[in-house]
Amino acid sequence: MPFKPEHALSLITRAQKLGRLAHAYLITGQRGTDCEGFAAQVMSLVTAARHHDLDDWSQEGAIILRPQSKSRRIKVGDDADDVGTIRYLERMIHRTTGPGGYKLGVIVDAERMNEQAQNAFLKTLEEPPPRTLLLLLTAQPGQLLPTIRSRVIEIALLPPGGARHYTEHEEKLLAVLHKLTTRKEGSISAALGLKADFQSILEELHGDIKEEQEDEFEKEQDHYKQTTDGTWLKQREEQVTAQIEATYLQQRDALMDLMLAWMGDVARQQVGAEHLDLPEYAEATAALAQRWDPAETTKRLRTLRKLESHLHTNVNEGLALEVGFIQAFGR
Repeated sequence: MPFKPEHALSLITRAQKLGRLAHAYLITGQRGTDCEGFAAQVMSLVTAARHHDLDDWSQEGAIILRPQSKSRRIKVGDDADDVGTIRYLERMIHRTTGPGGYKLGVIVDAERMNEQAQNAFLKTLEEPPPRTLLLLLTAQPGQLLPTIRSRVIEIALLPPGGARHYTEHEEKLLAVLHKLTTRKEGSISAALGLKADFQSILEELHGDIKEEQEDEFEKEQDHYKQTTDGTWLKQREEQVTAQIEATYLQQRDALMDLMLAWMGDVARQQVGAEHLDLPEYAEATAALAQRWDPAETTKRLRTLRKLESHLHTNVNEGLALEVGFIQAFGR
């Protein structure tokens, strides 16, 4: 679940004091979240230097990578002198030291790394120089390779104002979950009904993403068809197809996280915990906490986490959802 920036910073402070500071963090947030400002704060915290924006940090020896090519991609680069490429970052992270003896690297819009760049960056992630801090910033973490995400600590930030803004599809899922307070449960038919509601939201989500991405692609075609050969258009079409699936998987993960947060709040209500992930739905989760046995809540949470894990494999989505919802809510 997303954190307020000040709480996220407190967690990093605690990790540093305990000697558990990671060498790489993935900083994510919805559009409008100041991930760059947060990255500057993290570097200030770790090094004790004080700068409020990344441009100032670049004067201190931090390597700041941003998409620079016409396609706004971050590429591997032909050689180590290619500024703004992964090869440049690899060279400079070994040669340049910032305040506090730290080697600092930031990749802005990290999702703009193409697959070759991400694979090349893995070497730096796996074998960084001593006292290295790497920060990857993105609003679309689902576009990063699993091998990248498995090697970083992800920190999701709340947008400005400290309140989470739900997407249309998240609002629909919350409405479905709210119905659990009055819905009959404990039967396979009830579990399949809940699964059908969730899958309907997923299907609508995929359709909306597909329509949005294809509309943008049509605009690109109109702009470039007179100046670009067919090879570029074919490659771009393949990129759009991959983009649709990557965005869908990312937002499906967000919906699963939301469901787990809801169920987690039920468990927290049962033990009297003060913090809730979804405080605006405290009344509904409290009602479920009264109805459900704590052992039953724990079983449902465990089953849904297992379902989330299965969805990250090549398993058939519909079948995985059916089995997961029956196991979680069917008895």
